[in-house]
Amino acid sequence: MAEPAFASAFPVFTVGGTRQPELARDLVRLDVEEDVEGLRTLSAHLLAAAPRRRPSTDVVEYLDGDVLDFGARLQVSLGPPGNERVVFTGSISALEIRFTEADVPAVRVFAEDDLMRLRFSQRSATYVRSSDEDVAASVARRHGLAPRLAAAGPTYDTVQQLNQSDLAFLRERARRIQAELWAGDRELHLATRDRRPGSRVTLTRGSDLIDVTARADLAEQCTSVHVSGYDATTRSAIETEAPASTVEAETTGGRTGPQTLRRAFGDVAGRRVRDVPLLEVEASVLARAEMLRRSRRFVQLQGTTTGTPQLVVGSRVTLARCGRPFDGGGYYVTRFHHSFDLTRGLRTRFAAERPTVNAG
Repeated sequence: MAEPAFASAFPVFTVGGTRQPELARDLVRLDVEEDVEGLRTLSAHLLAAAPRRRPSTDVVEYLDGDVLDFGARLQVSLGPPGNERVVFTGSISALEIRFTEADVPAVRVFAEDDLMRLRFSQRSATYVRSSDEDVAASVARRHGLAPRLAAAGPTYDTVQQLNQSDLAFLRERARRIQAELWAGDRELHLATRDRRPGSRVTLTRGSDLIDVTARADLAEQCTSVHVSGYDATTRSAIETEAPASTVEAETTGGRTGPQTLRRAFGDVAGRRVRDVPLLEVEASVLARAEMLRRSRRFVQLQGTTTGTPQLVVGSRVTLARCGRPFDGGGYYVTRFHHSFDLTRGLRTRFAAERPTVNAG
């Protein structure tokens, strides 16, 4: 069968389960973004000339609440036929109108995914004999979300939430153990990086990868991480260490940041000082998490593609034709930004990281 000569990448909008083609017709620009801390956001600029759908006394389109209204469920898919992907599902949280002299009025729609529910709630709470999974499950159920958890960790005697939104609180808990937070299909997810699903994408410079910057930097690297604490029960000091080999389980070859640092400058120890663990198992988790955070950031990548809707946080990327130290797999996407406008069409900007460079 002959391939089509042209395939449109125009977004497809669905509001409240009903497809709304006029939103694509009047679209000027679309932006969808997310990073490892969760809360996927959408912004859409729409031409809003005099109403066309039915008789109306209003001077602009889309502000009567018929199609676009606060809390309405919005879904957007991107990509050509056969490769389209749903890139956003969430609820409308803001509407904006802009009038400019000698120009057509524009309505801007803002929406956020289900983590928005957690952003609205600010509270103080105490969780007793709970792990981070237990805490996340409690918060999820409070907001009517199904917990989907894969972030094993210690059980704490007490976890306190002090005048924080539920979103800020869970983000803080996730950072402590290097887990990631996200929402989808009315589910709340908290998972370590190795347990997060993601697409696999190969990008080639000069083809679908039209702009790329890759940097290997020793600034945050160390050859071990130490964490100190105090066990009040046994009245003894706690001292734990995460070695340079901590990140090696996530690599498939190449030279890690700690290995490169030791080779260039010798042993350089790091220390995590903002937390004072009360149990040795907690100290070990914190030391490991800090070592992983530093090591994973050894190679930083920023790129732009001709439009890759399957690229999301958690995607595993393989690079081609980007130079010997940086080619190959192992890149983990930490942020994405899908955009569509009438000048460039679909573009995907992303950030990724990898703990290794290819050995020379």
